[in-house]
Amino acid sequence: MNMTLNNIFSQFSPNIKFLIPITLIAITINIVWLLFVNINNWLPTRLNKVSNSLIQSSVNTIFQQANPNTAPWLLPLSSIFFFVLSVNIIGLLPYAFTSTSHISITYSLGVPLWMAVNILGFYLAFNSRLSHLVPQGTPSYLIPLMVIIETLSLFAQPIALGLRLAANLTAGHLLIFLLSTTIWTLLSSPAIATITSIIFVLLFVLEIGVACIQAYVFTALMNFYLNQNL
Repeated sequence: MNMTLNNIFSQFSPNIKFLIPITLIAITINIVWLLFVNINNWLPTRLNKVSNSLIQSSVNTIFQQANPNTAPWLLPLSSIFFFVLSVNIIGLLPYAFTSTSHISITYSLGVPLWMAVNILGFYLAFNSRLSHLVPQGTPSYLIPLMVIIETLSLFAQPIALGLRLAANLTAGHLLIFLLSTTIWTLLSSPAIATITSIIFVLLFVLEIGVACIQAYVFTALMNFYLNQNL
């Protein structure tokens, strides 16, 4: 039983060659390559125009509720969205490591951003932020209880932010792994293997949608927290 669980969750372990993670090698190669690239030599192509239009429509969809005060944050939040989306999609490829399936990565993204947003909110409007701890019309004898509840809900935001992303991706990857191993063991029964393969393809398409939705939810929640504080 322990061996089976270890085999299932081994897909979330980083690939290491010569004591160096392959992800670190890939990042180093990309950084070195970018240092020697002259952006002025790039010419726009049809693919660039299509990708730019997709990026623009995605940004407009995510930040359609943005107010003028959050305009300076649109570029960082857009970068976070496309970073999370890229990692989620690349993690579906064979032999790829899904960083966002680990809470260490999702919390490293969510907690600092949440802290920055709330520190900025308390700095700009301290009294207004404190007033949010007590909903309007609360009886005086319930104020201490409401302050505790609202404070706990405030500190639960980064926990839910990181855990939601990691849990959804982990669940999807585990289902894909279990179905793929089931198909392999059922090759002796072509009919059952074919039905399982169709289910696998549908689940894989669904997981692509989950990867996109989770990137959108992560960024939309950060934008929502930002709108609350500004």
